Amino acid sequence: MDHQTVNSATTLDEWRRQIDALDTELLRLLNQRAAIACEIASIKVTSGLPAYDGNRERQVLARVVEKNTGPLDQQSITDIFAGIIRETRRLGTQRMQEQSGEAAARVQS
Repeated sequence: MDHQTVNSATTLDEWRRQIDALDTELLRLLNQRAAIACEIASIKVTSGLPAYDGNRERQVLARVVEKNTGPLDQQSITDIFAGIIRETRRLGTQRMQEQSGEAAARVQS
């Protein structure tokens, strides 16, 4: 194995460690975002608001596309954040249904 191959392998390992650290941070942030979405769901149940707010979704997507400096292109950013929003909304809707069911059960008892 020559010197160049060893240096490339070391660089590759370092890049991979950095990606692993970023993945861990992304996971933490996604779960933090989901926890906040659950709090928003509670507010929506109390206020009688629907789970889906198309205007807010469009605002979020427009904001992240505007702030994107690459190298991911605008479509990639839109796709990624649309998926995040979709999954967060699913979790929030589930939480809203659970809370609505709990409220109905309290009324019946």
